Amino acid sequence: MSWSDCGTDSKGRPIGYAHAGTCDHQGCEIEIDRGLSYACGGMHGQDEVSCEKYFCPDHLTYMVDSDDNLHNICTECADLLKSEGEWVDDDEEGTIVRTAITKARGHQ
Repeated sequence: MSWSDCGTDSKGRPIGYAHAGTCDHQGCEIEIDRGLSYACGGMHGQDEVSCEKYFCPDHLTYMVDSDDNLHNICTECADLLKSEGEWVDDDEEGTIVRTAITKARGHQ
């Protein structure tokens, strides 16, 4: 198996860079594929910081620093993370980080 055909997501859509799709942002019709480059969080499926949707570059605009790994995430996931209070914008780094990280770096 290659990254071109990775099975299906929970909605039954084929995933992998060989499969065409459109951006999952409501109202956006930009054509993309369902490969890792367009996956929220950089990997197929949902995890702690991302959903299992696929977005064009205009809607995959936030960078999150999770366990020293940087991932691009969508606006919806960024807003959700920040609303929970455990994640904040780190304007100095240009990322969203856990609040414990910003306190350790001396930021409030």
